[in-house]
Amino acid sequence: MPNILLRPWRRAIDFRGRATRTEYWLFVVQLIVVFFLWSFLVGAVSALFDSPVLAGLLGMVSMLYLLFVFVASLAAAVRRLHDHDKTGWLYLITLVPLVGWIFYLIMMLTPGTRGENSYGYDPREGDRPTADEMVQVFS
Repeated sequence: MPNILLRPWRRAIDFRGRATRTEYWLFVVQLIVVFFLWSFLVGAVSALFDSPVLAGLLGMVSMLYLLFVFVASLAAAVRRLHDHDKTGWLYLITLVPLVGWIFYLIMMLTPGTRGENSYGYDPREGDRPTADEMVQVFS
């Protein structure tokens, strides 16, 4: 189980491959939890220390974290679209008010294609051995 919790973080800037529904939604929940914990921490520190320097530092760290989270969540969404054998550019449909988000939500909630597709192996089948691992097995 810890592997599936860490996989999206390890692949935070990887737009290749596929992501399962479980991997995607656990990542979304993690982002929400981290956001609330960070907000609580910033609020507590701001209440305890009335320092403009500290407030500026926390603001900069928050902005860097938000930039990282934006890229990581975009990568996870693209991999989720790949699981449906769709291009990541389809994410731009979210720019269409209401209809785009409904379509996007349906894509994130429904199972992807079974078996290998043009974006890689089915992630539900487990990790496939690499060529180097296969050579080691047979040598």
